[in-house]
Amino acid sequence: MSIKAKGTNKKTKKVKKKKHLNEKQILRLELLKIYPYLKRDKSFHALRQFLKARIHKSGGIQLLNSKEVKQQRVWCWQVIKQIGKDFVEGKDLTKIALPVRLFEPRSFLERLAEGFAYAPLYLERAHRETDPIERMKNVVCFMFAGLHLSITNSKPFNPILGETYQCYFQNGTQVFCEQTSHHPPVSSFQLLGPNNKYMYCGYGNWSASFRGNSIHVSQKGKYQLDFDDGTKYTWDNPTVRITGILIKDRITNYDGLINFIDKKNDLGCVIYFNPDALGFLKSLIFSSNTPSHCVRGYIFNLSKVKKKNWKEISLCSIKGAWVRNLSFDGKVYWQIDRNLPERPHPSKIFLPSDSRYRKDRRYLAKLQWKQAAEMKIEGEEKQRYDRKLRALHDFKK
Repeated sequence: MSIKAKGTNKKTKKVKKKKHLNEKQILRLELLKIYPYLKRDKSFHALRQFLKARIHKSGGIQLLNSKEVKQQRVWCWQVIKQIGKDFVEGKDLTKIALPVRLFEPRSFLERLAEGFAYAPLYLERAHRETDPIERMKNVVCFMFAGLHLSITNSKPFNPILGETYQCYFQNGTQVFCEQTSHHPPVSSFQLLGPNNKYMYCGYGNWSASFRGNSIHVSQKGKYQLDFDDGTKYTWDNPTVRITGILIKDRITNYDGLINFIDKKNDLGCVIYFNPDALGFLKSLIFSSNTPSHCVRGYIFNLSKVKKKNWKEISLCSIKGAWVRNLSFDGKVYWQIDRNLPERPHPSKIFLPSDSRYRKDRRYLAKLQWKQAAEMKIEGEEKQRYDRKLRALHDFKK
């Protein structure tokens, strides 16, 4: 009779070791709760940038890729040493040749098109609306919701004079972009809705200046939206402010205001960014209770704007935050994790001047820095020659 040793038939329990997540994995899990569509559409470049960011407690989007930020700061210091006081005095950065390591492998025209990602949602809704105020709300959401899609850790390539980019959305909306001026750099665009139900077109004169530890990007130009019933909307863009260029946290935010105008229906709309800002001196002593990404605004009658009393002329109040949501009279019209953008698809048939033909962009995507820098210089030289030809034949610069 064999005797089994005591406890030999007991199953040994495997102790599961706790998986320690690194900073990037923890950040990804947090962001997927806020931006669940990141998991489904990894090809959307603008959304992928949120894997490197989070909402900062004081406001704005903070970029957390410390390794990338550290490398960028090394190159920024080198640029400062090369151009000296011009950099410190706020010279327009669009006139300065920057090292290729500060760029991302795409053109600004591609980023511009991604900012229209809410057109299939809100412009379609606006087209169906018969109430002018409701239509204004959806037009505002189209523009406002796309602001967070412009946040990126690296700079896109400046488009070459005459460069183009074409893309489309699933509902049939088409987008055409072209770089129409070298200095100043002007990017023009046209968005055509299906069956010409609406057309959004305009141009942006982009300039960026360095101010100590921050960069301010202005977006002056003309932006107009036309519907097939004759209604026209015009508006402007806020200023982009990026702090922490050389030291401290890298945070991106918006400043200023946006004015929307609908003359046909005597309607206007104003949105103030960071409305509770304390100013430079007060901010040294006090801190605002409202995060800087918050906004407030109103929809009003243009004919009554001279009264300067929002309580008397306001038809609707607006509250929200460009990183989260936007509501009108307490009703949410845009929620970042509920109202999802649509990725634009590059057109299959495009011009020889399309951004996708750029050699510097291709080499940079392969991390071939030297070849990318050489192709960037080659493209800039061709651009200068093209500009001289246009001037010689009296073409628009």
